[in-house]
Amino acid sequence: MAVDQSKFSNKEIAQILRNIAATYVLTGVNRFRIIAYEKAADAVEHLTRELKDIWQDGKLYEIPGIGGSIGSHLEEYFKTGRSKHFNSILKQLPTSVFVLMNVSGIGPKKAFKLVKDLHLTSPSSAVADLKKAAQEGKIAELETFGDKSQKEILDSISMFKEKSQRVERMPLPYAFEQAEEIKKYLLQLPAVKRVDALGSLRRMVATIGDIDIAIQVKSYELGVKREKEIVDYFVKYPKAIKVDNAGDRKASIIISPNIRVDLRVQDAKSYGSMLQYFTGSKAHNINLREFALHKDLSLNEYGIKNLKSQNSNLHTFNTEEKFYHFLGLQYIPPEIREGTNEIELAKIQKIPKLIETKEIKGDLHIHSSYDLKPSHDFGKNSYREVLDYAEKLKYEYVGFADHNPKTSGMSEKKIIEIMKRRQQEIKKLENKETKFFIGLETDILPDGRLALPERAIMYVDYLIVSVHSVFHLDTKTMTKRVLRALQYPKVKILGHPTGRLLGKREGYELDWNLLFEICTKKNIAVEINSWPERLDLSDTLVRDGLKNGVKFVINSDAHANDQMGNMFYGVSVARRGWCQKSDIINTLPYQKFKEWIIDKS
Repeated sequence: MAVDQSKFSNKEIAQILRNIAATYVLTGVNRFRIIAYEKAADAVEHLTRELKDIWQDGKLYEIPGIGGSIGSHLEEYFKTGRSKHFNSILKQLPTSVFVLMNVSGIGPKKAFKLVKDLHLTSPSSAVADLKKAAQEGKIAELETFGDKSQKEILDSISMFKEKSQRVERMPLPYAFEQAEEIKKYLLQLPAVKRVDALGSLRRMVATIGDIDIAIQVKSYELGVKREKEIVDYFVKYPKAIKVDNAGDRKASIIISPNIRVDLRVQDAKSYGSMLQYFTGSKAHNINLREFALHKDLSLNEYGIKNLKSQNSNLHTFNTEEKFYHFLGLQYIPPEIREGTNEIELAKIQKIPKLIETKEIKGDLHIHSSYDLKPSHDFGKNSYREVLDYAEKLKYEYVGFADHNPKTSGMSEKKIIEIMKRRQQEIKKLENKETKFFIGLETDILPDGRLALPERAIMYVDYLIVSVHSVFHLDTKTMTKRVLRALQYPKVKILGHPTGRLLGKREGYELDWNLLFEICTKKNIAVEINSWPERLDLSDTLVRDGLKNGVKFVINSDAHANDQMGNMFYGVSVARRGWCQKSDIINTLPYQKFKEWIIDKS
C-alpha cells in the first residue's frame, strides 16, 4: 500500500513533535526532553525545504534541534511511514487533546481536563463540541475555570475558525508588497519616524504567515497619547476588513484575503532592541539568550540587563548593531538569523559580507516579445525596449533568453531557420551602455535531451537549460535527466533547478552533491531564480552549493520590463544562503563576464 505523502510534510511532522512534547508535559517527563521536542518542532516548521528531502540527502542531523534520538525516530518514520516510539508516546492521550491544543490559549493541561471532564471523545468534532459546551455554560461549572475562562474559550474558538480560513503562508514577494503598502500609509503620519517589517518577513523567508510591523516614534512625539494616536491611525488602514485588537502600543488587523497584520510601537532609544528581539527565528533567539546568560545578561525587547547587579539599569539600544556589539558579537544580518552557526561565527568576527542588489551587473534570463514560435509564453517587450530599460537599471549587460521554439509541428530545418533569423534580428541592435548576449532557455526533455536541434545551438552565445514538464520522476532518474542536459555545448546556466512553485508545486529532488560537483567541474552556474512564485534555488540548497564550490547566477526570469525589479527577491535568497559578491557570477563586470559566458571550446 502506498504511503500518504502528506504525512511527510513539514507541517505534519512539526505537529507530531509538538504533540509529543505536550504528552511529555502531561505525563511528567523530564523538562529537557520537552524542550528538545519543542525546539525540533520549531526548527522543522520554519524550514524552507521539506525535511524528508533533507533526510534523503543525508543531512537530517544538520538541522538545528534534531539530535541523535529524535533524528533516529524521524528516520524510521520516513522509511516506513510510522515510528514505534512516536506512536507509543502519542497513544497515551486521547487525540481530541491535540485537536484542542490548536485553539489559542488552550495548552496541554487545559485541553486534557476539558476532554476528560466534558467527554470530548471525537477528534473531528472536538472544537464544535467544546463550543456547544461553552454556550450551555458547562465550562464555567468546571473546577479552575469559571465564567471568564468560558468567555475566553468562546472567543478563542471564533479566532480558531477565522485562522482556519486564513491563507496559511503566502509567497515572500506578495507579503513584502503588502507590507510596503502598509509602511507607506504609516509614514504619512508626522509622528512616525521609521517603519520596519519584523519576523520571517524581515528575514526574507520564502513563505510568510502573518505580517509583523514595527514603528519608531519621533523623539519629540513621545508619550502614551501620541502612541495611541498611531495605533488608532493604523486600525483605520483602508484595506483592513477587521480590527482584531488595539491597545496603547500594539494592535492587530485583518486585511484581505484574511491576512493578519500585527503592529508594535516603540521609542527611538530602544528601537534597535525591539528589532533584534522580534526578527530572529526562535532557534536564533534561544541560542542568543543562552549566549547572553553565560555573560550574566538577560535580553528582552527593550534592551539588556546585567543579572549580577540588582541595581543595574537596563541598557537600551537604538540600533541592532549596538545591541550585538554590546554582547561582543559581530552584527548578524537579519537573513541569516536562523539558529545555525551564525553566533559562533559572530564571536570570531567571521560573518561574511552578504551580496547586495546594487552589486548585480546584469540579468541573463529575460524573455522578449520576439516571435520564435516559443514552446512556452512570450515576453511583453521588444529587445530594444529590454535594453533601454536595462540602461535605466544601470546594468552593464543583459541576456535575451526566450523559450526555445516548439518542437511539435515544426521540422528541424524550420527551427534552425527561426534561430538563425532571430540571431540576425538581435545583432541589428546597437550596443549602448548596456551590452547584450544572445541566449535561449531550452527545455530539458524527459530523457535529458534538449528541445533544440544541436545545429541550432550555433546561433546563441549561451543556453539556460530548465525542466518544464514531467516533474514526478524519482531522484535518480531526474538527476540522470538533468546531468545529460548539462553535457550539451554552450550550456552555462541550470535554470530554476528544483522547478518548485511556492504554494502550488513542490520541487523535484536531485542528487545535489553530484549535481553541484558536475556544475563546478563544467563551470556551469546554478540559477537563483527571482520569479516571485519560484525563488528557486532554495536558501538551504544555496548554502549547500557554496560548500561544494558552486557559482550562482541571480536572474529575474522577467517576461515584462517591470519584472526585472524582482532581482531583489533573488538577492534575498542568495543572502539567506550566505552568498557573497564573489559567489555570484553576474556581479562580474562586462568584460570578465563575457570571458565566462562565451564558450571558446
